[in-house]
Amino acid sequence: HSKGGFHTQREAEDARIAAMNAKATGTYVKAERVSVREFLVDEWLPSRLPPALEASTWHSYEQKIRLQVIPFIGGIPLQQLSPVDLNKLYRHLLDSGRRRADPKRRRSPKVYERAVALRADGLTYEQTAESLRAEFDSESKLNKHSVASLIRRGPPATIDPDSVSGLSPRTVRYVHTILRAALKDALRWNRVARNVADAATPPSAASAKSTRPKVWTADQLRAFFDHAADSRYLSAWIFLATSGCRRGEGLGLKWTDVDLDAGTAVISRQVTVVDHEVIVKDVPKTKLGHLIRLDGGTVAMLRRLRSEQAEEKLRLGPGYIDEGFVFCKWDGQPYHPERFSREFERNREYFDRDHRDDQLPPITLHGLPHTWATLALTAGIDIKIVSERLNHSSTTITREIYTHVTPPMQSDAAERVASLIHGG
Repeated sequence: HSKGGFHTQREAEDARIAAMNAKATGTYVKAERVSVREFLVDEWLPSRLPPALEASTWHSYEQKIRLQVIPFIGGIPLQQLSPVDLNKLYRHLLDSGRRRADPKRRRSPKVYERAVALRADGLTYEQTAESLRAEFDSESKLNKHSVASLIRRGPPATIDPDSVSGLSPRTVRYVHTILRAALKDALRWNRVARNVADAATPPSAASAKSTRPKVWTADQLRAFFDHAADSRYLSAWIFLATSGCRRGEGLGLKWTDVDLDAGTAVISRQVTVVDHEVIVKDVPKTKLGHLIRLDGGTVAMLRRLRSEQAEEKLRLGPGYIDEGFVFCKWDGQPYHPERFSREFERNREYFDRDHRDDQLPPITLHGLPHTWATLALTAGIDIKIVSERLNHSSTTITREIYTHVTPPMQSDAAERVASLIHGG
């Protein structure tokens, strides 16, 4: 290897000695013209393919690198990347890093207006979809479900092509975590002299903390379940609300995991989506499967569900794919997690439409286990029991998430102890 450009022979000699010492200690970095994009896409991401990383984690890394990193710093030579470059990237993502909606993927107001008119004429969703496919060349894939969704959302909003919005500090810090891991490997592989991400300034951990989870009261939860009594998904929503399980854990439950006589269930697998494909996998190694106790109402609900599934299995015959899932589609296949969440949000919107004077606070499906934990803590259940049921690694995590619940409990404890001291 050779290098020129020195002003004096002494500078050249010093550089030669430093290079020889680095070579002897294994820290020599050969000068290369590999770009950030080439390193990340051609070298680093392939090295992290499963089993090095979970498939869902790898796809998350790949997406963030493709959408948020490469367009902005992908062309910089890897060995010239600096902390300033990363700081500029993080600032850009915070200010205007969100992708604009693609106008080609949005349906025009004319399609919406025509769909509403056809429905007003008494056509079914299927007939409406058929008419729209015939009238609009761009809507050849429209079906009854997308028509129902289109009408439910209302008139398409106009998108300002010049409007920009930023990513959350939590997302930008996640991008920093990925880059730091990639550059750490680049340092180990002698591709760079240092990890410049260590000297960069991403959003602080405090700014990236999750917001307080939104929950319902017990009365609101009962009202929603009563309103959604005819939904096929109701039993799964009830299970999430009474067990404290996460969405994927509930959808991954199989009948072999459930002991209805003992009133217990083992949470040991989860259903997730990787690159638009439904995947069933074991719970992460950091969260081992755990046993939870079920209440009598949930056990009774599961008994009814098992009977209904047995009838569906008989009706469908060989077409039923029996993989043993407790909560599944009519053919035995597991629910698509994202569609499962959308159905919950859609039913909440239906409730608000029918109860305009008593609408529910907007929560996501993840709000159901949060609601269980909040109700349990409010009822005075020991935080260690709540933490174990949620499968948190420590009560510290539970306290951090539910700080909005524990202060009133502490206040109540203060009053009770004070009454003993003062003799009240």
